[in-house]
Amino acid sequence: MSVNVSCACGAAYNLKDEYAGSRLGCPRCGAAILVPALPPAPPVRFQAGDTAFAQDKFLLNERHFGISEKYAVLDKEGASLMFVERPNYIFLNVLAIFGGVIAGIINLIASGVLSHLVKVLGLDPLLGVLLTLWAKLGSFFVAIAAAQALSKRRHITVYRDDSREEVLLRIAQDSNIQLLTASYTVTGADGGRLALIYKKRLRNIFRKRWYVLGPDGPLCTAQEDSIILSALRRMVLGFLGLLHTDFMIYSPGGQVLGEFSRRMTLRDRYVLDMTPDSRRSLDRRVALAFGVLLDTGENR
Repeated sequence: MSVNVSCACGAAYNLKDEYAGSRLGCPRCGAAILVPALPPAPPVRFQAGDTAFAQDKFLLNERHFGISEKYAVLDKEGASLMFVERPNYIFLNVLAIFGGVIAGIINLIASGVLSHLVKVLGLDPLLGVLLTLWAKLGSFFVAIAAAQALSKRRHITVYRDDSREEVLLRIAQDSNIQLLTASYTVTGADGGRLALIYKKRLRNIFRKRWYVLGPDGPLCTAQEDSIILSALRRMVLGFLGLLHTDFMIYSPGGQVLGEFSRRMTLRDRYVLDMTPDSRRSLDRRVALAFGVLLDTGENR
């Protein structure tokens, strides 16, 4: 931070903050210049919730060889803080996929029958063309929407430890159908709403972005740190796990609040580093929920 000061002779200077509150001589005229003191720094925001969230850096180690997605959350020293779980209802969701396929087939048959009736009855040919297009393209979207509607929501729960006896945080999937927008509501241990986290799928075509809304407005956004790597991940290299991207977290004003990055290890290990947010403008409970979704919400 710098301090702007001017002399009576008209000279203006931009000084380092270490000179704030001192008296200096003007290099031009020699007159004394009183450098104003810096304004007091805003207080560090109190971290609500359990003391486990009073961290600036969280290590998330995903546990493998399980149906559900599970994470051990550690502090920067490696001490255990929390346990995160997001159930993966494989059997129920396979049934939902079959239901979606059946719905798509029904739509395909029904649209084809209606298109044929339009021709037989001599109705507007444009209607027949639209029905034919809907039979081919619409059936795909019907299948996806039906499968999502029939699937079981995958809520995320943050526990004190893997005994699952004490809940510290909940991240609820807001709806089954997430064709255009996927959103999640974050609530504290007392059930109070902390934030809404969401992404718009159409805006994620070239570069993934997530948004966080608090009770009083936007809290932060996150986007992949490289648009080139983001584009390449959508190719075969991304599926082979040869490329990965990190997420940068920004305040509504564009300042960097933190980073969610993947460690280069065989197992999925992530670091949520909120050190740049020294004033804790972002509730660490929301930050941790954000970090979990940046992984499990993107199937990384």
